[in-house]
Amino acid sequence: MIARTVTLFMLLAAMIPPAWGLNGSRLLSHTVSGQTLQFDLGYENGGVRIGDFGVIIKEVKDPNVRDLRLVPVGKAKNIKLNANDSVWVLYKTIDRSLLKVGEKYLLFTESALLYGKRDLRLGKITVVTDEEKAAYAAQNTLTDDKDRIAKLKETYPEAEPLHGSEARSDNDVDLVEVEAWNKVKDSKHRTSLYKSPYKSDFQRQLRLETFEKMVTAYLKKVNDPNFNYDAFYDDQMKTEFSNEFRKKSAVANEYQDFLSVQGQKASSDAKLYRAILEKGDSWSEDFSDEELRSVLREVSILQERDRRKFIVANPNPYAFHFDYGMALNDEQTDSDVGHRRGTRFAVELELEATPFVNHPTLERITLHGSFRANRNAFAAGSFNADLNELSLGVGVNWYPIYAPHVVEAPSIFIGTYMRSGWASVAAPTFGEEGNYTVLSIPGIRTGMRYNFQNDFGLRILASFEVLTLDQYESTKIVGILPQQKRLTEGKISFGLVYSF
Repeated sequence: MIARTVTLFMLLAAMIPPAWGLNGSRLLSHTVSGQTLQFDLGYENGGVRIGDFGVIIKEVKDPNVRDLRLVPVGKAKNIKLNANDSVWVLYKTIDRSLLKVGEKYLLFTESALLYGKRDLRLGKITVVTDEEKAAYAAQNTLTDDKDRIAKLKETYPEAEPLHGSEARSDNDVDLVEVEAWNKVKDSKHRTSLYKSPYKSDFQRQLRLETFEKMVTAYLKKVNDPNFNYDAFYDDQMKTEFSNEFRKKSAVANEYQDFLSVQGQKASSDAKLYRAILEKGDSWSEDFSDEELRSVLREVSILQERDRRKFIVANPNPYAFHFDYGMALNDEQTDSDVGHRRGTRFAVELELEATPFVNHPTLERITLHGSFRANRNAFAAGSFNADLNELSLGVGVNWYPIYAPHVVEAPSIFIGTYMRSGWASVAAPTFGEEGNYTVLSIPGIRTGMRYNFQNDFGLRILASFEVLTLDQYESTKIVGILPQQKRLTEGKISFGLVYSF
């Protein structure tokens, strides 16, 4: 039981050091030249080893900002190690101005980042051949002499291949040395033509290159504008029943493959644009007619794609609306059989403005002003009266789902408004006419706006309001037209939109 406990403890201890790959440390001091640095990391609190190579990194922007977040300061080697601090010598400086005593840095160390990674098994092969055949013999050795069977294809029959060619070796890497026979009198001896590096030197160099590639990949990933720590940690989240398995598969699915292809396509598109800009009018001189036709088609697609992005990134703050509305309710009486207005509609011109474009919340609120010509009718006693109205309106809209400038998406809105104007009212059967002031506070409306990429769009809206009519002039002293009338109007309108 004790032996099992000790073994478990040793396994847990062995699993802890990989978390030291990314060390947060503080710069305690540095020399006047800035070449020798002292950090508050030691073998007890940072997992640093004597002779370690490291990369010093400075955080220049918050991780949530879409900008360059981490920048390398320099490469260093550890020359002294204590329990809680260490001394490093910079052998390559990238930005010395970022080194300030007391500030925090990220210190990648070779031993911690590569902890648990097995060193490559190296072998050595010596090729001895004639001097004039040295290059050919070395190439055959490096390719595992894959052409040997091809040379004897007349001897061996061709069969259906079951799998691709495989090279098997007990070593991860074989270092090749080439020697040639040199004849002196009647004896032969070997003369070195190419000497490979020592195994230890090659292994050390390869380890450092692996370390620097891992640091570079980390910086590239974190400094990607689309990188997000929340999404990154979500990808690494473990399953509930075990802390050893990820919830999400490490194998890319079809969607991730699609995103990767799109990213590569964007990179190639950027190279094409760069070539066009650098060469000017002569950019197409190396293309054939067919190639040029294909490239021009591709450039046209890229320009249209950029135009769509520009429309989204630079939204139009204003929109002009032309609406045609039809009345939903009828307040005429059936007792006036001699006159009944059948065509009741309204034509309205409206200017809508978004005061706070690109604000995450306030861009969903718009202000609008309108001019309306309205033809309606209502009952005046037992007679019908025709109403012709001209009015101005102002109001506010709120778009809860999509902002009003969003392209190719249904932008639903609700709003309120007030209206004021003038109206002429006539009762043809009775022969009376009168003039009225018009006031509506408040009106309510809701609808949907759809914008196309060419700045035009469509709108549909439903409105409800109560018009208060106050008479100030009449053709008869005693007539049937009311001194004051409250007229309820419900309308559904269809309109064209032009954004600018």
